Amino acid sequence: MVTNLANPQQQYLKTQIETASQPQLLVMIFDAAVKKLHLSKKAIAQKNIEKAHTELTKVQKIFTELMVALDFEKGGEIATNLLRIYDFVYHHLVKANIKQDSAMIDEVIPIVENLREGWTLAVEKFLSEQEGEIQQKPIERRVSFDSKQPVKPLTPIRRMTTPPADSPTTEEQPRPRLNIRG
Repeated sequence: MVTNLANPQQQYLKTQIETASQPQLLVMIFDAAVKKLHLSKKAIAQKNIEKAHTELTKVQKIFTELMVALDFEKGGEIATNLLRIYDFVYHHLVKANIKQDSAMIDEVIPIVENLREGWTLAVEKFLSEQEGEIQQKPIERRVSFDSKQPVKPLTPIRRMTTPPADSPTTEEQPRPRLNIRG
């Protein structure tokens, strides 16, 4: 496989995307949307209609995909509310694109930034809950030598700083005898 190392920033972004979880990808998508909205405003200010159209169209596609990806069975009322917000942003961007109106883009940017912030908080909560589950789960044995016996989780070993009261001290413990006679 031949890779283009000419642009390290693109390689870094590609690696980030390939290794990100789905919730992290969602935050990255909102980052891209905000960036493209600012690029479209800049293009409108420079009277570069083609560039503005291209950037706004990309953000419209992002919101189309976000709407399509909503799961109303699992998401319920939240998914319905997100659909309304995504739909509003999408249609507002269509109008901004037609009119080449940066003021309309300014109206949408805070909404997209708030969505990004909300998803960032959700991702942080998801990751901390996932980390908590990993720390709370007991270590499982991978091999069972007796197929009839179920694999049981191992409990972590606790180190004692002082021996229990009923155990002999090191001076009282008998030394193991080695049998050297064959």
